[in-house]
Amino acid sequence: MAAPKLVFTPITLAEGIRGEVLTVCRRPRRGLPENLGTVEDWRPWLTQLVADHSRLSGYAGLKYSRNAEVFRARFARQDNEPIDVVCRFNRIDGKGIPIFGQRSRSARNFGRGLRLLQTGIDTAMPLARLEHASGRGPSWWVTEYVADVIDLDQIVLMQLPQLDPRASHKVKADISNAIVELFVRLDDARLFHRDLKASNVLFINWDGQKGPPQPILVDLDGLHGRRWWNRRRRWQPLIRLAASLKDYSSLTRSDFARFLGQYLRRNGTPAMEWKARFRQLAQDATEYALSSQRRKRDKIDGFSGA
Repeated sequence: MAAPKLVFTPITLAEGIRGEVLTVCRRPRRGLPENLGTVEDWRPWLTQLVADHSRLSGYAGLKYSRNAEVFRARFARQDNEPIDVVCRFNRIDGKGIPIFGQRSRSARNFGRGLRLLQTGIDTAMPLARLEHASGRGPSWWVTEYVADVIDLDQIVLMQLPQLDPRASHKVKADISNAIVELFVRLDDARLFHRDLKASNVLFINWDGQKGPPQPILVDLDGLHGRRWWNRRRRWQPLIRLAASLKDYSSLTRSDFARFLGQYLRRNGTPAMEWKARFRQLAQDATEYALSSQRRKRDKIDGFSGA
């Protein structure tokens, strides 16, 4: 996937709120137009976002917590087709105490999205970000809404069991290839995602009917640049993914083994090591899943949309 050519323009709103907006996308993708409007086109919409986002056109809540909210809305430009977007509102970063040189959560995720796109890894296009100049208080992050996607968790849980064995084998092989490529690109870009579970990998064309499956990485809070490397950190993303899929009957040990073999070949691990790696991965994934269940006890997970 070629990185789109983007033009971002600074914007300042009332009460010390500032940020930037995408005004030109010179390599349009999906439903995004090349011209997304001027700063003045964005200003009234962003002002409403800050004042009361529940009154935005097309508002629909997706996920809510005490300190954050994720929702859909529609960015309407004058005399142009509206654009469906996803907004993330963070009421507070940490304890609200600014740390010199530290950006807001929204700014960090905005930058992570751009870095993924620049390295050829697909994610929702960042469109706008806002934060208080003081470093305190809420921040906002707006991305495109990606339609016609399904996450890997739902593919394995709901879709694969409905396919006949031959079709299922092909779909699993194609998706496995796409995920291996995703992992290799993350490795090559020296990026590390500490929460790479199945629900954080979305797919376009999951069944291959309209082209090869295309993974889209979401939930960028867990994405970081890789400054150091050890065995635990090296294999943690694979462990996290395996732990999120290990109990589904539509995936067999052979499926996991084929995926691991593909990945090891791509990253240069000697072929004779695959059995030891497979046994260790299975053990680590089981331990991770048990630990995760203990951590989530008495908690209710919220719903999040694409």
